[in-house]
Amino acid sequence: MALLAAAILAVTAALAGAAPAQAAVPDRWGFAYLQTPTPAPGTILDTTRQWGGWKAGAPALWATVDQIGVGRYRVRFPMTASVNGAAHVTAVDNAPRWCQVFQTFPSGTDQIVVVQCYRPGGAPDNSRFVVDYTSASGVLPPGPDAFGYVKANPAGALVSSYNSAGAGNVVTQLGTGFYEVKLNGLGTALLDGNLQATAEHPNLPRRCKIARWTTTGGTILAYVFCFDPAGAMADSFFNLTYHRQRPIFGAVGPPNRFAYLWSPALGGATDFNSAGGVNSIMVSGVGQYLVTLPLVGFRMTTVQVTAFGTTPDYCNLQAPWILSGNTALVRNVICFNAAGAQTPNNFFLTYSSNV
Repeated sequence: MALLAAAILAVTAALAGAAPAQAAVPDRWGFAYLQTPTPAPGTILDTTRQWGGWKAGAPALWATVDQIGVGRYRVRFPMTASVNGAAHVTAVDNAPRWCQVFQTFPSGTDQIVVVQCYRPGGAPDNSRFVVDYTSASGVLPPGPDAFGYVKANPAGALVSSYNSAGAGNVVTQLGTGFYEVKLNGLGTALLDGNLQATAEHPNLPRRCKIARWTTTGGTILAYVFCFDPAGAMADSFFNLTYHRQRPIFGAVGPPNRFAYLWSPALGGATDFNSAGGVNSIMVSGVGQYLVTLPLVGFRMTTVQVTAFGTTPDYCNLQAPWILSGNTALVRNVICFNAAGAQTPNNFFLTYSSNV
């Protein structure tokens, strides 16, 4: 009996030690959608398109927004404060617009993400947008999933970083506006998973995208290009997230309904639907793409888009995505060149519900 009791205690201790590492990915997260480009002070963001880790303990709290300038918005995620996170934002507008992170900082127990939006030429302008924030620590047990992010300054130095394999990340500036991101230990023998990149700058308009990516020896190599409004390469802060069989904010189980794709490789390892649905892309106009994600359309939802390629072209959402039964319809991804003309472009897209 004594030996049995000791064995039970040992197993219990081992399980107790393992649980926090899994539970700690992520520590804090939230997503939200600004439904009007001119919100009143303290507007609660669209409650059908926002959720966060705080909901587990404070279900009555909602993310809010204040407009603090032309095209500038202060988003407040409750109970999400962190100094080691990453943020992503995608403009939602029929006209050519882009949004970037202006700055992020904790405010008491809340996390502030300041978003700045622009029109072609670089003048600030109002826009709807979707924003995500996450902060993580610890490692994941071995498995098919992986999650990592970096926030780097214009010289390529890490400002914040997370790697679910515990192997660390490295950013190197290779030229003006040109960065190599190494996510060690997160890759497989295949090119799979999803990438999202968002420019961040407290003073200047910038756009960042994924120029190319590959995997080698278990390391994801992602090459980020950043541009000024005229389309010239320019140094910038940026946020980059890699996720495989997890949504962009890192939490899983829940959510159990999420999907992502890379438009040049639909049907391959970079095309994932957690419910087994067959994702699809249909060209719906010049530089416009209708994305259909079956079986994952439940409850509160989020979408992010990042352009892929070496040109200054960028991609946004033309209108907010909708749910049709249990299918998520992204209507549409829309891509522009630096002058604001619609143009065909490849892209990464990621979607998640909260369940």
